Amino acid sequence: MTRYPLEASSVDASISMLETHLDPAQIAPLVAVLRELAKAPEDAALLARLSHAFAGLGVLQGAVLTYAPAIGALLSDDPFGD
Repeated sequence: MTRYPLEASSVDASISMLETHLDPAQIAPLVAVLRELAKAPEDAALLARLSHAFAGLGVLQGAVLTYAPAIGALLSDDPFGD
């Protein structure tokens, strides 16, 4: 469960911004997880996949956080409640 409410409209806006300003091919794995997360926002496995996809972006991480700051909030969550 996330500490921050995840709204589909926020995820859709993030995807739109990312696809507008970045090469969609480079962020495809991240966008795929975001689309799934919009449908199942409380799925801890999807949050883990989001973290993994984000880690795989390398230098694009900064650009992703610039255009989709909601992702930063999701990644700062503690899905394990520690």
